[in-house]
Amino acid sequence: MYLESLWVQGFRALAEQRIDFTAPITAVEGSNGAGKTTFLDAVHFLASGKSCLGLTNAELIRDGESYFVVGGRYRTRDPVAGGSVSHAAQAMFTTEGRKELRIDGTAYHGFIRLIGGLRVAQFNFSSLFLVKGMPSVRRQYINLLIASCDRTYLEALSAYSAVMTRKNALLRQSGSGVVDASLLDLFDEQIVTLTNTICAKRRSALAAVGLAMTRLIADGLFEPLSDVSILYDPPPISAESIRAIRGQELARHACLAGCHLDDFVLLRRKRQLRDTASLGEAKLVALLLTFAGAEYIRMVTGEYPVLLLDDLEGDIDIPNLDRLVHLLARFEQVFITTFDVARLGGGLNATSVRL
Repeated sequence: MYLESLWVQGFRALAEQRIDFTAPITAVEGSNGAGKTTFLDAVHFLASGKSCLGLTNAELIRDGESYFVVGGRYRTRDPVAGGSVSHAAQAMFTTEGRKELRIDGTAYHGFIRLIGGLRVAQFNFSSLFLVKGMPSVRRQYINLLIASCDRTYLEALSAYSAVMTRKNALLRQSGSGVVDASLLDLFDEQIVTLTNTICAKRRSALAAVGLAMTRLIADGLFEPLSDVSILYDPPPISAESIRAIRGQELARHACLAGCHLDDFVLLRRKRQLRDTASLGEAKLVALLLTFAGAEYIRMVTGEYPVLLLDDLEGDIDIPNLDRLVHLLARFEQVFITTFDVARLGGGLNATSVRL
């Protein structure tokens, strides 16, 4: 997987940029506010249709502009014919809320179609919340990881979201009259079916991520995390178990069972890292999850994703830079942001792009 070119217009700190890439490792240099993190966010948007920083589409529009454009050309492995194939994608969003997406000249509604094209693995300051944050952050991690490799998973998520929206709308009607119980029963059956499908795929993916973590730890870079593990044990769900809490759902006007409440737990010596990890430990675990996710993508698709590393030389205690360089050599393409490429060490052999 390789991003051959990127162009942006009116995207946060970037007024207008077009950059072509040829090197395996690109160091994105610049002072604070120059747009280094924005640059990686644009690449992430091209891969997912969303900001990796949790910003809305409207918040991504540069001050004073009426729209943003993010586009690029990327090369990926052809799973049928072998070899590689190149694709072009461009997304636009306006202050009026209009979305335009074209992939290889074909127009699509919404940005969800971007998922599964360009694949990335991302680490930045917000990755800390994979360890310290709410369950929704970890669900977002595993959802994008699986969906980027498996369109049927993305379709199941979309179907689940649609059922949830309809059920919650029906539950909100309970305050103004009698609710159609048979319709709630139908929604519950659909939720059970989709939850079981989604949870099965999450269980399989997280098992693979856990195995990748073990192998990465054995390589030495993440040796301090040798006792870290993943636990994923969603509660069983059935139409009967949902009906048993229907009174609570009617009172709260919300669905209280299903995979939208899922979480996986990061453990160290059987204690949750969310409660015990220091800031430095949490960031190192988040970096480990980034690399483990990349290994999962390689296992499923046969190629590594584009690796995006933001402010790697910050306050993360990396035991051995040589081991990091060895790890990065696995990837066809890596982007690293930095104040000064010299701070990353000469072993990286990175090509510099200054913003």
